[in-house]
Amino acid sequence: MDDQLEISETNKEKNQIIVNKKYKFNLRYITNSTKVFKCTEYKTVKKCKSYIILNDNNKVIKYENKHTHPGKEYDASVSIVKHKMKNEIRKTSIPFDINPKHIYNEISEEIGLICPEYNSIKSQISRYIKKQLPPDISKFNEIPDESEYYINERDEKFMIFKNSNIIIFQSPFQTELFIKYNENMFADGTFYIAPIFGYQVYTKNFAFDFEKGISDAAIKIFPNITIKYCVWLYKRSLEVQKNKLCYNEVESIHKIYLFYKAITNFPFINPEYIFDIYNYIKIICQIYNYFHFLNCLEYFNKTYLYKYDIQYLNYYNDINHITNNASESFNNYLKKLFYKNPSFYELRYHLKREESLSYYNYKSKIEGESELIDKKCDKNDIIDLWYKCLLELNKL
Repeated sequence: MDDQLEISETNKEKNQIIVNKKYKFNLRYITNSTKVFKCTEYKTVKKCKSYIILNDNNKVIKYENKHTHPGKEYDASVSIVKHKMKNEIRKTSIPFDINPKHIYNEISEEIGLICPEYNSIKSQISRYIKKQLPPDISKFNEIPDESEYYINERDEKFMIFKNSNIIIFQSPFQTELFIKYNENMFADGTFYIAPIFGYQVYTKNFAFDFEKGISDAAIKIFPNITIKYCVWLYKRSLEVQKNKLCYNEVESIHKIYLFYKAITNFPFINPEYIFDIYNYIKIICQIYNYFHFLNCLEYFNKTYLYKYDIQYLNYYNDINHITNNASESFNNYLKKLFYKNPSFYELRYHLKREESLSYYNYKSKIEGESELIDKKCDKNDIIDLWYKCLLELNKL
């Protein structure tokens, strides 16, 4: 057989053969060792009698080419594209993150000019993706006690508690952090990402705005508490002073812009080196006579290096609590992942993915610190490395 033959599938996921990208044959019946496919026009007014017989290895035994109608290239291409897209979707066990448009774009380049428009198959592909998902849960008591979906990417158990009202997801890594950093805990509930059967989803994470009177009073009443100031307000305060004192310099001189962004990221680096980097930036500004930005630096020095204890501003070893709205911010982030309340398995999938991201980010941070210690760099080298780190943070 010299004709080009492709294996495809019908809308009902039954076997289909496409010949020369224009004739479609659906599976009619199967014998002990053969499969018989008939032209899709055999039941129409065309009464096409063409058929194909395949053996168990899908090799053509016979092709009766008696088409009584012209080929339909567009219809054939629709079937081919849908089949290829479904094949890609089937490769993912739980396709929550699949972007069907991206798959379509790759396939359309291969198909060429006769490829159907994406919108013509979009609804069918969306329905197919939903069919690959686990059955949705409509009642809390339907949540299974054990499931393969409770295992994270490191083959660890992710679900640690369940009763008639609450289910808790927490990995061993998160348990380790909970034990290690349990001095400050925040919790915030949200209705927007709760599955249809649920009431709220809570995420857990003392923090102050820059109100020194309140924080001083708190220390007197609770002498053992850890004070943390809100990073968002710190950055906002710097932005106001930047706009007031040196807006044009920051916006027009790239080096000054990098200096400004570096200072805004001081809360995230080792506080031991903040004053050294501040002096490094100040010396360069004095050399090049960046007069207006020097005024901004003086504001930073008097306000944050002198008036406040830099430890209260620094989150180098406590990155989970960078603002007093940490949990609320995370919930807002999760809300943007869903255009409506997610299914139980969809929510669980995204929580597992966020756990994995936080795990690898944390490990990367710890390994980076160990590398600096192992290399036994002198202080000037470390200051330079931390300054470069601040510049990299500007890219995030």
